Amino acid sequence: MYRIELSGCITALVILLLLFFLVKELWWLIVGIAIICIVVYYLNLIYQYITNNKTETDKTYTPKMGEVYKVCPYCNAKVRVTATTCPVCNRALN
Repeated sequence: MYRIELSGCITALVILLLLFFLVKELWWLIVGIAIICIVVYYLNLIYQYITNNKTETDKTYTPKMGEVYKVCPYCNAKVRVTATTCPVCNRALN
């Protein structure tokens, strides 16, 4: 995924602001780029939060009472029956 850093957006906004004072017809372009930078920044934060949250829930699996689970032979972590690799140590479960 291509990431746009906030500092790059600020630099682009400053350059476009200078162009705005020179031409005075580019206000819509400045607003559009500012909105795009803000949206991309927050979408990136949401994406990172979702992926980090998913990996944390996979690593901290606690089976419900009466549920069948596997035990990783390498790190002794409780793993779902359908898992092919251990989410904690990333080794194959055979």
